[in-house]
Amino acid sequence: MIVPLITEVTALIELEAALLDDCRYPEWLALFTEDCLYWAPVSPEMVSPREGPSHFRDDRQIMMVRTHRLANPRAFGAEPSPRTLHVISSVRIEEDRGEELLASSSQIMLEYRNRGRFEEDQRAFGSRVRHRLRRTPEGLRIAEKRIDLINAEGAFNAMAAPL
Repeated sequence: MIVPLITEVTALIELEAALLDDCRYPEWLALFTEDCLYWAPVSPEMVSPREGPSHFRDDRQIMMVRTHRLANPRAFGAEPSPRTLHVISSVRIEEDRGEELLASSSQIMLEYRNRGRFEEDQRAFGSRVRHRLRRTPEGLRIAEKRIDLINAEGAFNAMAAPL
């Protein structure tokens, strides 16, 4: 049975979200290529992460360090550990370039940390996400994930969990 490409892309994006929500970071990292880029620009007008500052701009090595830290229950700044729920919608294939394709989606991540400060315990991050996906022998893998937060220029505390 041939699976339509949009179904395959949607399944990958939804799997990525589920792995993040379940804190299954090694499996999440396995979805990315070795030369991947994971970034959130401070402005949706930015074309390249080299143009200026970003909320984060991680390669695979930095992603491994961050997720290893998150998995440690005593990690400074991550106590209590955040719980997340990613809501994905409007998955589209923007471009198919043969070996790579560009997909976009709308995403909301709810983050909850029980710190006893009711108004600050739950936060929502809305974004448009672009995935540059690469065809590999193992299937589609994420070569780049760009997260354009709707409040990218606004002030907010650092995110503890990956988007």
